[in-house]
Order: sequence, then structure tokens, then C-alpha cells
Amino acid sequence: MKKIYKFGSVVLSFFIIFYSVDKYRNYSLSLMPKEYKLVKKIFDKISINNDLGNRPVSIIIKAGEAMHYLMIDTGICKDEKNICFYFENLDPFRKYRGYRSRDVNYAIKQSYLHGHANASASPTGTILINRSTFKVLEDKENFIAAALAHEMFHIIQFTPFEASLKALKEWQDNPNKTDEDINEVFLNKKQMIEAEADLGAAFMLLQAEYPKDTFVKAMEYFYKQSGIIHTKGQSKRHPNYITRINLIRDFMNDKSFKKNKLKESSSPLTWRYNRRENWLKFYPNQIKN
Repeated sequence: MKKIYKFGSVVLSFFIIFYSVDKYRNYSLSLMPKEYKLVKKIFDKISINNDLGNRPVSIIIKAGEAMHYLMIDTGICKDEKNICFYFENLDPFRKYRGYRSRDVNYAIKQSYLHGHANASASPTGTILINRSTFKVLEDKENFIAAALAHEMFHIIQFTPFEASLKALKEWQDNPNKTDEDINEVFLNKKQMIEAEADLGAAFMLLQAEYPKDTFVKAMEYFYKQSGIIHTKGQSKRHPNYITRINLIRDFMNDKSFKKNKLKESSSPLTWRYNRRENWLKFYPNQIKN
């Protein structure tokens, strides 16, 4: 009986240790990939003298848009519109098993090696970042901060709600307008919102004591690393490169572009991390998590 009890105690002890280690590894901020640690560092700095809103924000590092073409090349993705969102959003920090896992894992590696720097935001309060961003912008923390600030401002704006609302009002006032006309209204407003996010991000970085010209230098670099900037398709949702840079420079050269001390900022941020689900989340100090 004593032997059974002793054996059971040993098994239970191993189970508790295993569970504790697994839980610590999954949720520990100190064991996060270096990319997530850099994101945390940047947002901690930005939050000291900025208002980041009153809701939680999730950051997800994903495989990236290059997966779209790679999955089509392999024949794994056969979506009718060839939009392989599932593969673009895969967790790049884990290895996959099962059907054609070797091809999927190699594609994730290729997406990291050959992908561009890119980030996006959702009105749900989520920022998505290609893992390749951290390779392209290696040793350029200021530029990564610029990308994060731009997307953070979109979350504050609830983009693209305002653009869609303007299009809806236009349709109600002019019900005979075509879908193309209404979509043009949406895209024009979307461009204005993108410009507002540029200026908001530039000021956000200034507030965080990054060099004054950080955002404009980052934007110039983003366009250079993308390579092609002259096509009309690239200017549908954003102002074209020349217009965009000029708007940012004009704003930065204005006398109003100066740092202000906030009475209440979002610092200190409360952080949560989940390795298995691949997300990092912060809560501004104005809200309870």
C-alpha cells in the first residue's frame, strides 16, 4: 500500500511540475520570441506620454503575405480568388505536421527570408505584423515603432468605419449613384484616414521622444523596400508616395508639431502573452483587465 501511495505521489509530483513548466512557458513574457519582446519594448516607450485609447490591443506576428504566392505555387491553396488568408496568418514560430507539412514549413521559412516589411490593423483592436518585417528592419527599431504607431492610430480611429459611414451617407443622400461611385467615396475617405494616421503616428513618436523625423524617414524606407510605387492600385487606399511624404513633411515643419506633456497617459501597460495562440496583448492603465 505504501509503495502504491509513494508511486502515486511521484506521478502526481511529476504531473504538477510538468503542468507548471508548460504553463510558465506558454504565458511567460520573458520566454517570448525576440520579435514580441521588441514590440513590447516599443509600446512601453510609446505609452509613457501618449493616450492609446481605452480598450485592449492584441499584436499578432504572422507568416505574411508572401505565403499567398508560395501556397499557390505549391498547389496547396486553391481558393477561387487565390486569396490564401489562412496560410498568410499562420504562426511563424511553430512547425506544422500533417498533410504536406514539409512544404508549409518551408514556405513559412521562405516568407520570412523574402517577405517585405508590412503591418496592418483591424477595428477589432488587433495589429498584424509580418515576421519578415523584423528581418527587413533589423537594427531599425525606430522604423518598427513608426509602423506600430501608424497601426495603433488606426485602432484609435476604428478604421475603416468612418470611411464606410461616409459612403453610406452618400448613398442615402444620392440613392441613384452607382456602386462604383459609392466605392470611390469610400476610397477617397479612406485615403484621408490614412493621411490622418500618418500625422497621428508622427506626433505619437515625437511624444515618445523618438527623433523628430523618425516617421518620415521610416515611410521613405518602407516604400523603398517595397520597390514598385508608381502603380494606380497602390494609391487606391493610400495617398501616393509623393503626396504622402509631402503631407508628413508639412505637418512636421508646422509650429504646432511639438511635444506636449500629458496629464494622463496609457502607461503603465499591463501585458498578457499566449504562445500556443500566438498573441501578445496590452491593456492601457485606464482599463481593468
